[in-house]
Amino acid sequence: MAVKIAAQAGTRTLEVEIERRNGTFVVHVDGVRRDVDVRKLESDFYSLVAGGRSYEVSVEARGDAYHVRHGAAELVVRLSDPSRGARAGFAAAAGPERIVSIMPGKVVRILVAEGDTVEAGQGIAVVEAMKMENEIAATKPGRVASIAVRPNDTVEGGSLLAVIE
Repeated sequence: MAVKIAAQAGTRTLEVEIERRNGTFVVHVDGVRRDVDVRKLESDFYSLVAGGRSYEVSVEARGDAYHVRHGAAELVVRLSDPSRGARAGFAAAAGPERIVSIMPGKVVRILVAEGDTVEAGQGIAVVEAMKMENEIAATKPGRVASIAVRPNDTVEGGSLLAVIE
């Protein structure tokens, strides 16, 4: 039996249908079929094979959202049952966005200034952790209302970096 959900991924709302078949998943995203093989590696890390390509992602639940990371890219995803007015529920989550560090580290660069207009996916700050630089991006378009850190600041995972309105 297929499960139908609505997923808000960044600024897009997608209709998703998932069905488990013979140990893999058949996933329809806005009507486009994908056969996906998913394996849990450890904790929040997964290996996915879809369309002949392999992906390693981490999925961390934080409140009502999932923070999905692939490499240095991060996308905030919210799921909802479409039979419960999901699109209307997502509109309520459209307020200010808190951009937070996805891991402890050192702020290397701030890529925007207060008052700047940003697009979804645009880099806000770069945090270095374990000698790797990770660009933290906005998940929706808006205006940078505030920046809470400066270069060389040390941050914990979940620390506020900026607010986008």
